[in-house]
Amino acid sequence: MAEIFLIAEPEIDVERLEATLARVPAAALLLKAGEEDDFAYTDRAKTLAKIAQKTNCAVLLDNRPDLVRKAYVDGVHMSGGIKALREALDALKPDFIVGTGDIGSRHEAMTRGELEIDYLMFGDRTDVDGREMADWWAETFEVPSVFCADLSQDLSGLKSEFAAFVQADWDKIAPGDAT
Repeated sequence: MAEIFLIAEPEIDVERLEATLARVPAAALLLKAGEEDDFAYTDRAKTLAKIAQKTNCAVLLDNRPDLVRKAYVDGVHMSGGIKALREALDALKPDFIVGTGDIGSRHEAMTRGELEIDYLMFGDRTDVDGREMADWWAETFEVPSVFCADLSQDLSGLKSEFAAFVQADWDKIAPGDAT
C-alpha cells in the first residue's frame, strides 16, 4: 500500500501542519531548509516534529544529517552527491532514516540503492521523468520509491487515495512506492 510523504516548505506553520495531518495520514514529513541559520532550522524542526510525530509521521531534515539528533527528528533526506549520502549513512544508520533524491538516471538510482538507504525519491529533478523512474524502481527493487509530484502538473492516474493531497493546499506530494 502506498503512503503519503509530505514536503514542507520553510514557510509552513503549525496550524497548517496540524490541519493537514488531521485530514491526511502522512508517513513522512520532509522539512525543507530555508535561508535560516542552524539554530532557527533546528528550532523549527523541533516544533513541527512534536506535532507530526504524535500522528506517527516520521520527520526528516533536508540535507542536514548533523542536526538530526539536535532536532529530535527521525532522519534526513539527502539530495547531494554520493559522498554526502555515504557520510550521512555512516553518521546516522541504523538508528535514523536516511533517504535520497535528486536522481538523474537509472544507473545513479541503482548505485544509491546498493547503499543502506531507506528510500529513493524520484521526481524532484526536472530533467528526468520522475513518475516513470519511480514506477520502474518500485517494480524492480525492494528499497521503497517515492514519487514527488508537483501539484501544478497533470496528476491524472494517481491513486484516488492521494486526492486528499490536492485539497490539502501543499505545493508537492510524494506517494511512496510509486503510483
